[in-house]
Amino acid sequence: MLKLSAEPVLAKGNRQYVFAHPGDPALIVKVPQPGTFDDHGHIPNTNRIERRFRRATMYKGFLREFHEYLELKARVQQLGVQLPICEVHGTVPTDLGLGLVYERISDPDGNLPPTLRQMICEGRLASWHLTLLNTFFDTLIDNHVVISNKNISNIVFQTQGDGRGRFVWIDSFGCKQALPLRKCSSRINAYGLNRVRKVVVGRAEEALAQVDQVSIPAFSG
Repeated sequence: MLKLSAEPVLAKGNRQYVFAHPGDPALIVKVPQPGTFDDHGHIPNTNRIERRFRRATMYKGFLREFHEYLELKARVQQLGVQLPICEVHGTVPTDLGLGLVYERISDPDGNLPPTLRQMICEGRLASWHLTLLNTFFDTLIDNHVVISNKNISNIVFQTQGDGRGRFVWIDSFGCKQALPLRKCSSRINAYGLNRVRKVVVGRAEEALAQVDQVSIPAFSG
């Protein structure tokens, strides 16, 4: 059993705490936050139908992400190929409850990379990031990866040895549709991903445009 109760929290989501894996620096462990689920393992306000078909809705996001990762990994098994989403490894017992084990996306110095939201808010976004961001969405489309939302906090930029890097989707991937049309059709999924791209790249372009306006000196005649 992993002992996490004395470890610092790396990050905090809406319903999860994220810890470094005590035995493997390449992994993180997500644990559901106390008070975010009932005695039956259900998230509050879930409907009866969902509770009937899902025995523990507190883990529905993990199951969705694991299925998406497994199906992608089954299609992309070549050594050395970096996936556009983080790897999902499984579960592990901890002193805080059942832990969910994921790949830790890290910068070369071992620190967690910034999210796209952080890069925008802190003025760390450059024009060349837009090219990599569009390449990232092209990769998601080519690999038929299903993404669940437009949250730019779920995208991180991992710096690599060349001084540049790549974008990775780290949370909330997989199909949420009751009728999984995006999962079944690459064409429908590409349409959905391009809608997400429009929002995400649009946010980045707006941020860069604001920086350009501030950097242009005012003309005084």
